[in-house]
Amino acid sequence: MANSYCHDGYCESTRKEDPNESFNKKVIIGGYILFLIALTAIVLYGVSIGVYIDPAALN
Repeated sequence: MANSYCHDGYCESTRKEDPNESFNKKVIIGGYILFLIALTAIVLYGVSIGVYIDPAALN
């Protein structure tokens, strides 16, 4: 706990977050969200045109 400030049982880190680090986290989260949206769009498009993958065939 050398890098923290504690008062009345509440501890707060004294390390300031680098703005680049915050931006990198936002880019990673944004990329993940875009990937999920694209995957959802592909799956819904496949369902709408009748593409069906039999789960038993995936063994």
